[in-house]
Amino acid sequence: MKKIARSEMVFTVFLAGLLASASPVAAQNAIIQSGIDAFRSSDYTSAILNFREALLDASDTDTEATAYFWLAKSAMALERLNEAERNLEYYIRSFPEHQFFVEAQYQRGRLLFLQEDYQAAIQALASFVDAYPDSPFVANAFYWSGESLFKLGRLDEAREVFETVIRDYPSSFRVEAARYRVAIIDLSFRERELLNMLQWSHEEYLQALDEFERREQAYRDAIASYQQRLQNAATEDFREEIVRLSTQVRTLQETVRSRDAEIRRLEEQLESLQRSTGNDPN
Repeated sequence: MKKIARSEMVFTVFLAGLLASASPVAAQNAIIQSGIDAFRSSDYTSAILNFREALLDASDTDTEATAYFWLAKSAMALERLNEAERNLEYYIRSFPEHQFFVEAQYQRGRLLFLQEDYQAAIQALASFVDAYPDSPFVANAFYWSGESLFKLGRLDEAREVFETVIRDYPSSFRVEAARYRVAIIDLSFRERELLNMLQWSHEEYLQALDEFERREQAYRDAIASYQQRLQNAATEDFREEIVRLSTQVRTLQETVRSRDAEIRRLEEQLESLQRSTGNDPN
């Protein structure tokens, strides 16, 4: 009985020692998870505090790598782009075998977009797609490439890229955003079309205006559909981008209103020109 009791005591002491040695890792994992939970709740400041705390006592490479990766994403969400770049580049340079390395390559391209280095973003995202064609972030990479082209004014190319997202990745979160961008690009093209109408005869103008107005209504229907679907598209992984896109929608709506006013001005100008040339239909 004494031998059994002594054996049980030895095992208990061993188990207690094992748990004690494991507790720092468990504590760090808990801090990391708290940071991820805060990030997914859009509390990016708290997330950064958690990840920094995890780094202070990091006892293994995985904890250090994970903390740096999420620090980069949290800083991006707060638009602290220099801080995001430092953490992301350190992560990519130091942890090429880590579980988030592939996503980090995609995030590098997105960060370049946020830094308004659009040409570099296009190149980085193209390299990502070539290197990781099966990644779940490929559709996102195409989308941000399209946004970069859009910002550079290369609308024909941007439209092709957005159409790639719509056609090849129909289940992607980015599809509705891509459709919205296509609608915005088409509106720009239609503005050019209306300007050209000023050079046409009255009969040609009336025929073209009917078609223009029909497509304009289809465009507005697409805008309404996009906004409704966007509200239903949120996922935990992309919640911070939903917030960003919602802000972008409001900005684009202001653009649409401005362009509507410009279209009305052009129509009034056309009517004035017609009256001055004796072609007033009234």
